[in-house]
Amino acid sequence: MNLAATALLAIDLQNEYRPGAAWPVVGYDAVLANAARLIAAARAVGMPVIHAQAWVKPEERNGYARQEEILTEEFRSAVAGSAGADICAEVAPLAGDIVIHKHWPSVFRRTHLAQRLASLKVENLMVAGVLTDSCVTESVFDAVYQGFRVWLVKDACGSMTEAMHRTGMLDMANRLYGGGIMRVPEALKALAGQPFDGWRCTRPVEFTYTLETVDRLYEAL
Repeated sequence: MNLAATALLAIDLQNEYRPGAAWPVVGYDAVLANAARLIAAARAVGMPVIHAQAWVKPEERNGYARQEEILTEEFRSAVAGSAGADICAEVAPLAGDIVIHKHWPSVFRRTHLAQRLASLKVENLMVAGVLTDSCVTESVFDAVYQGFRVWLVKDACGSMTEAMHRTGMLDMANRLYGGGIMRVPEALKALAGQPFDGWRCTRPVEFTYTLETVDRLYEAL
């Protein structure tokens, strides 16, 4: 991994995913702790740290017209200016970090992220965040199809159930062309410029998983 051409992308690590909130992520404290370690390591080597923040203003809600038909206020998320939409203190942006506000699942859709990455000459993205099966997946696929090599850090991602997280990770692995998946200890080695281990994508749709094989295949990543 060429660190000079790599950025760390942290997706939607916001308060509304904490326990007791409308969209609680299983093991969110561990996800945040792991993401914080990655962010600190990236900053230490001068790597760009990018925070994707779901941030929807009232006038932007018509972009989700069909969702608005069924949405009740208790399940409204990403409300611009709300405490729930704030990035968690454990991974809060610092001066020099880049914050991208988004109101679609993918951080690439109708934002200037692609242009910022081009200006920074970024070719590789190391990714952490939530929800694995929603905004992380949408952002990762957009990144891959725009030509970026994506390295997912699987224990710095999460979803509302472990099954949702694991199947989401396998779905991304099946089309993670040019990239791969690793755990936090290996990601920290990569960020330090050391040799690292991880699963690498070598063919499309490697994992034709079933309900019975999800766990075994996920552990192999």
